[in-house]
Amino acid sequence: MSTAQLIGDRRYRVNGLIKGAAAVDELRTLLLNWSPEEGHLGLRRRVVEADLLGKATATRARDMITYVFKPRLLTPTDAAARHLKLYLQLGGDPGAFRELLLLYEARAEAILYDFIVLRYWPARATGELWLRPADAAEFLDKAKQKGLIVGTWSDSTRQRTAHALIAALAAFGFVSSPRSEKREIVPFRATDLAVAYLAHDLHFAGLTDADLVDYPDWAIFGLDRGHLLERLEALGPQAGMLVQRAGSVVRISWTHQDMEAVLHALIG
Repeated sequence: MSTAQLIGDRRYRVNGLIKGAAAVDELRTLLLNWSPEEGHLGLRRRVVEADLLGKATATRARDMITYVFKPRLLTPTDAAARHLKLYLQLGGDPGAFRELLLLYEARAEAILYDFIVLRYWPARATGELWLRPADAAEFLDKAKQKGLIVGTWSDSTRQRTAHALIAALAAFGFVSSPRSEKREIVPFRATDLAVAYLAHDLHFAGLTDADLVDYPDWAIFGLDRGHLLERLEALGPQAGMLVQRAGSVVRISWTHQDMEAVLHALIG
């Protein structure tokens, strides 16, 4: 499946993006307090009662569970939450953790996925220096013309969504922190851990090695097939993978049986 095919099959909804575009710290807190035995409603009740998100209002806390934590990390299963909770318990690097959250946020929020793939990375490639909410708003206007917007958006929703897109890019290290309306485009290179994690995530999902290296999710991190294979080869057996290439044919030998083993091996 090509990136173009993936993008063409999806439409944009914005509740989760607006309510949790840059919620890295809040999601870390929720993960550390979440239990696999607990449903999202139980977690939502406990977060409000125990004030686990600090100064957040009860409405904000409930929204974080309903529109952010649940769709990103508990859907369609709780595998993402279990893996990221283990990552935190093992003391994984905060920068790589942020990139893993990026992966799951982009998967849940098609609008963010496409903005990164279709606007941020082309801007990097052509040497643009800045991205502004106005650029995000223009992207939204084009999406509306293509019929990708679900429902009718008010001007307020359009503006909030545009600012949320730029805030998400800042939270994940694609653009500079806020100083003015325009944000400087900064160098971004996915960590080795994030590359190894996504490779194993796709492998455990049942993808063949050939499909894995061409999967659209790599575009979130700006990796095309050639650069990805170079990264995977460099990671090598220490990341539980041995890549062999013969022309266009790719074969990967896998060491680990599940993501828990991968995280223990990568983090120690």
